[in-house]
Amino acid sequence: MIDKLEYFIALAREKHFARAAEELGISQPTLSAAIRQLEDQLGVMLVVRGSRYQGLTPEGQRVLEWARRIVGD
Repeated sequence: MIDKLEYFIALAREKHFARAAEELGISQPTLSAAIRQLEDQLGVMLVVRGSRYQGLTPEGQRVLEWARRIVGD
């Protein structure tokens, strides 16, 4: 779960799936799948999706704050 939180933090920072994946040293499909798994585990949508990254949902913003604290510890 920690790795998925780190992926989510990188996505929020980069605001772009491909750039976040590159920063993390993983493929974009791997990042997308991990974010979807995190959403499934938490039971909420975290990212507003369209043809490109459109931002975080309100729930995503709250999870981002929580994720930063968890990963920081």
